[in-house]
Amino acid sequence: MYTLLYMQSKMTENSNIEAAGMSASTQPSSPSSGVCKNRSAVWDHFDVENATKKKAKYKYCGSLIQYGNGTSSMGGHLRRCKQNPNNDSNKRRKTTTTPTIDEHGVLNSPSASKFDQEEARRALVEMFIGEELPFRFVESLKFRKFVHALQARFKVPSQTTLARDIGALYAEEKMKLQDFLLANCGR
Repeated sequence: MYTLLYMQSKMTENSNIEAAGMSASTQPSSPSSGVCKNRSAVWDHFDVENATKKKAKYKYCGSLIQYGNGTSSMGGHLRRCKQNPNNDSNKRRKTTTTPTIDEHGVLNSPSASKFDQEEARRALVEMFIGEELPFRFVESLKFRKFVHALQARFKVPSQTTLARDIGALYAEEKMKLQDFLLANCGR
């Protein structure tokens, strides 16, 4: 009778394990050191480094995290670590919303905190073309100080580089116009 009850409880336990997406043969077992490995999903991203000191090594960055009081610190590192390839919050997101200027001339931009050197240089080129500013203005100390106050990471180009960028934009727009004309004129 006792053997029959034991076998039934083992069969129920194995079916519960299989329902959780694991086979009975891959059921996590507790190592003899007393570590309850693989009870939490965070263990998929960590390996036991030192069972005596209860430290686990993170697979992506190699950090050692103590798990003596549970796996919450491991889970926190998993969410924060920039080297975690599965962490969506660390992936760079490009916004598709175009910045707008309201009736007071204030720029409303959802990407105001994101900095892109190429995008900033393109805006600088468009400003110099639209406002018909002299190229030497870009090398003015006051202009550079102003730009640095707005965005310290922006590398202000020289007037020669600015002229080259304006020429490149002109060539790009000219090619687009030629392609448009050829497509619509039937040549």
